[in-house]
Amino acid sequence: MMQELVERLQQMAEGAVNCIHTAIPGSIVDFDPATCLATVSPKMKYTKPDGSKMDYPNIAGVPVYFPQGAGQKASIAYPVKPGDGCILFAAEQSLDFWMYGRETATNLRYDLTNSVALVGLFVKPGPGVQKACDENAVVIKAESTTVTIKPSGVVIDGDVTINGSLTTQGGTVNLN
Repeated sequence: MMQELVERLQQMAEGAVNCIHTAIPGSIVDFDPATCLATVSPKMKYTKPDGSKMDYPNIAGVPVYFPQGAGQKASIAYPVKPGDGCILFAAEQSLDFWMYGRETATNLRYDLTNSVALVGLFVKPGPGVQKACDENAVVIKAESTTVTIKPSGVVIDGDVTINGSLTTQGGTVNLN
């Protein structure tokens, strides 16, 4: 009798924990830069009570993270395209107040439909990662243009356009 109670309590606890999501890899299906919201396809399988597995459905209206500060006057932005990898972080509480300035009657604790996406998670690294590690540098790539920031200086491979003034101090400027 006691063992049955313990087993039932363990099943109930496992069932509750299995409904809590924290983070899951995904893939961008669609992105709207005007709203900064994406539709994301989670890239894991859901295990149904009968033990069979199925794909998670796409999640619409997912806020996408971009590094920003200074009241959004300083930011790093990049294109987000279908197929880009991301990680979905399920929020502890509903995002409604943060996104819309009002609470709703939803209880979306740790629910995948209440996630934020960080774009840039891929199974294999892009070419900039190896260069950054080899050269102990920060590497910014946009197709064939690369900016490499090393302890010894900055190297730009590609065309440079300057809109505004250029000020130099203590160095040589070679404009070819």
